[in-house]
Amino acid sequence: MSKVTIARRSLLKFAAAFSLATTGMTKWAIARDLSSAARPEALAAFTGEIITRGNPAYLSWFWAMTWYRSKVERYPAMFVQPLNKVDLALVVNYANDNGLRLTIRSSGHNITMPCLEADAIMIDMSRFDGIEIDGASKTGWVGPGALSEHINEKAFALGLSFPSAHTGFVTVGGFLLGGGMAWNMPAWGMGAGSILGAEVMLADGRVVMVSETENPDLYWAMRGVGPGFFVIVIQFHIQLYDAPVAVKNSYFIGLDNLETAVAECLRLLPASNNRTEVLGALGKFNPPGTPKEEETWHWVLTLMSFGKTHEDALEAARVFTESALPGLAKANPATNVPLTYMDMFSQLSTDGYSEFRTSEVALFTDEPAKALRTTLEFLSNEAVDARSFGFSVLGTNPTVPEPASFTYAAPHYLSWYLMGNGNEEVEKNNALMHKMHDALKPLIKGYYINEIDLNVFPDMARDCFSQEKWDKLVAVRKAYDPNRLFHSYLDRA
Repeated sequence: MSKVTIARRSLLKFAAAFSLATTGMTKWAIARDLSSAARPEALAAFTGEIITRGNPAYLSWFWAMTWYRSKVERYPAMFVQPLNKVDLALVVNYANDNGLRLTIRSSGHNITMPCLEADAIMIDMSRFDGIEIDGASKTGWVGPGALSEHINEKAFALGLSFPSAHTGFVTVGGFLLGGGMAWNMPAWGMGAGSILGAEVMLADGRVVMVSETENPDLYWAMRGVGPGFFVIVIQFHIQLYDAPVAVKNSYFIGLDNLETAVAECLRLLPASNNRTEVLGALGKFNPPGTPKEEETWHWVLTLMSFGKTHEDALEAARVFTESALPGLAKANPATNVPLTYMDMFSQLSTDGYSEFRTSEVALFTDEPAKALRTTLEFLSNEAVDARSFGFSVLGTNPTVPEPASFTYAAPHYLSWYLMGNGNEEVEKNNALMHKMHDALKPLIKGYYINEIDLNVFPDMARDCFSQEKWDKLVAVRKAYDPNRLFHSYLDRA
């Protein structure tokens, strides 16, 4: 297990100037003595950025490569930011020639921080952010560094949309490879189901195309493999869809009505017919205007109902708005609020403090009421930071059509996120993660690989896949990356 500690921006800037680090100072001092600031001669033709351990900017890059204030004490040999395929090939060949390993980053959103591995070369793919949309065929080519919102801005201008991340500032690289919990999932399934193909670079530096008919084992793997992929995606070929319109309804459900409200939602889902996304935030969230002394925990339901037209969306929403659900709520601050697809990316308020997350787990279950109640009891009574919360999506259709390595487990999604401000809180959160997981284990049918903490649960990746698909992933990795050039959770296989 990798130790995770808290570092602060101001102290890191100070540390960079004086060759000290606030996390893992001994490890960093040793690591820094092993490298110079000079660019390796074999990479002289590399046109992008190269930051070695001896570079004064190293710690700033180390901080910037992942979202979270909590950092693993794993120091790469260097950070590289290629600008094109020639740069990329230079790095791959250099790693092969020098016995070094590679990690890949698109936006650093994964809580495990797999892009930070000791003595590896970290390839930052954020400059591979091209977006090309073909309105006639409703398809596109996008780089792994392209932001979800930017893709949809270009698509929306042509009346199209893409099932990308719920927050627009997540890039599509890691999001798609891990399955991709996306907007309008009840209708479209997970984002990875919209991958038509890709251009990739193999471990030997060759560039090949991937599709259902070209290198089909890689196509199968990339639709669900997550942060363990063993090639570099240069660009994805994606399927787009006509942009729907939506209406939003929200309900603050008191904890005494939690199970009743969940049961009512489950009763209504068949009539909804995959037209409404049922999102629930479980935390110390309160209706606007609530006095400070009256703030308490709620399950805040946000219902996004989609349709081709506003009237279609209203019809989808009526399944819920004309049910018993509104009568179970303490407040209903949003009633049939009209939204465009682009409005989706400003709807989730919990992302404002996501940098304080220290650990998270996302699971699939067929008993959401029991799972939510168990999560609530732990978070409300034992979480060290009141901003910690749970998140659910009922009847979310977490599917990726075959061929895909993604494994369907159960229809309902639940995750929880523990916040922290210091090293002591990180340790307490890790202990709470184990307690919560142990209590929830009988209700868990599977996990979402993009949102599990492999620093706390190093073997959990295995449980994201069926035995058959896990065995195939191991075999395909061996065929395409026999020397384990790329760091992967599959190293533990």
